[in-house]
Amino acid sequence: MTAWTLITGFGDSAVMLPAALAIALWLAAGGAWRQALVWLVAFGAGTALVAATKIAFMGWGVGNASLDFTGISGHTTLATAVILTALHLLSRGLPRAHRLGLLVAGSVSALAVGLSRLALDAHSVSEVLAGLVIGSLVAGGFAAGSRRLPAPNLAPGVMIAALALVCLTLHGHQANSQELITRLALYLSGHGEAYTRALYAAGMA
Repeated sequence: MTAWTLITGFGDSAVMLPAALAIALWLAAGGAWRQALVWLVAFGAGTALVAATKIAFMGWGVGNASLDFTGISGHTTLATAVILTALHLLSRGLPRAHRLGLLVAGSVSALAVGLSRLALDAHSVSEVLAGLVIGSLVAGGFAAGSRRLPAPNLAPGVMIAALALVCLTLHGHQANSQELITRLALYLSGHGEAYTRALYAAGMA
């Protein structure tokens, strides 16, 4: 296993979806059920957008050949949203310098996942950048939408422990989300074969 493979494994939906659920459960268990709802809505919207771009390309060839864009990077989007949100929750009440430090650390971690997708030739630059933007919007949307809501009364350490457990136990697993999205794209479009990056690059899409 290369370093890039190790890093990219943390962005797989097999890890990030349970991690997102762990954040929601921590919020709800701490009495902040409205924050949990805001988080699930924001995260769900970001995830749905990623899936929609992939379905649009694989089913109908909707993309941008000049930008080599065939769909938003799911690994990058999910990792960015989860990491930034978790560190935002952890930083509440801390001095500004500490909050800034956690934000930088989270941004670097999310960027590392994005770079791993490039290094493994899984996505193009435009797709990774889109993932970073959408993931950041999800985290920012949650932060803005939950700012005036009551904070959870459960220690942040519980959330961190839960996230660590999720990452350590599920890292290395690969969800079949891409296969499911492909099947859905073919079902909705009625086509027998999905559009691919190679066809798009050749001008056949």
